[in-house]
Amino acid sequence: MKNLNNFVGISRYWWMPMFTGIVAIAIGIWCLCSPQSSLPILAYAFCICLCATGFLNLVYAFANMGGHYGWGWSLAYGIIEILCAIWLFALPVAAMTTAFIYAIGLFIIFVAINAISESLVIYNYASFWIGWLIGLLLMTIIFSILFLAGPVAGGIAVWLYIGISFICYGLYRILLSAKLRRINSSIKE
Repeated sequence: MKNLNNFVGISRYWWMPMFTGIVAIAIGIWCLCSPQSSLPILAYAFCICLCATGFLNLVYAFANMGGHYGWGWSLAYGIIEILCAIWLFALPVAAMTTAFIYAIGLFIIFVAINAISESLVIYNYASFWIGWLIGLLLMTIIFSILFLAGPVAGGIAVWLYIGISFICYGLYRILLSAKLRRINSSIKE
């Protein structure tokens, strides 16, 4: 019962992963629909979204400070996102575009690995979903590695890898949110 009580803090804010999932899917669709867009525009949009998700992760961490033992990961994750966004904003446009290409690949790998650990935390509450969640995350990591292997030479494939990676990650966050909502409902009953 103690584990269930610790889980109440996470499931109470089920809508936060839903929001970050929708943002990630929107970015992924944008990457797929506008391959002609310039990298600086995508880099600035990425920085803004990175700041927003970093702030949401900080809110999530502080909201769960007393109710969940793993809140520190969300705090660290939020701080890293905000610091990376500030760093990218501070670069000149040409350097920011180049840094964006590598930062986006590494960022997607980082969030996917973090999300695998999130999935394993809820294993006792959602064992059926774990295979699907981890499958989406492994696809995210594979597409990110393909992107990093040849970001400039890939041409249109770069946009596909970025877009598909974001969509896979966004789907994971929405599925996680749905499961957290169900857990929250069952806890209330």
